[in-house]
Amino acid sequence: MRYDRSLAVADRLDNLVSLIRSGAYSTPSLAQKLGVSEQTIYRGIQSLKRRGYAIRSIKQASSWAYRLETEPAKPVQGKGSSGT
Repeated sequence: MRYDRSLAVADRLDNLVSLIRSGAYSTPSLAQKLGVSEQTIYRGIQSLKRRGYAIRSIKQASSWAYRLETEPAKPVQGKGSSGT
């Protein structure tokens, strides 16, 4: 059960990075595309920032959106991961 939840969160973070990478999306539009709450998007952005993704908020004509500035140099491995 816990493993399934962890996989779902990891998949959601991967999808979040992909969407931000592909264009400037606002929190509401990301939430709608991923089928989650705006609070979940905020938590996801914070998690990605802790993992080394430089994500910035940019002002658009009538709203704010996210843009991916840089990514971690190498993939971040999870806790307890041996890398082999």
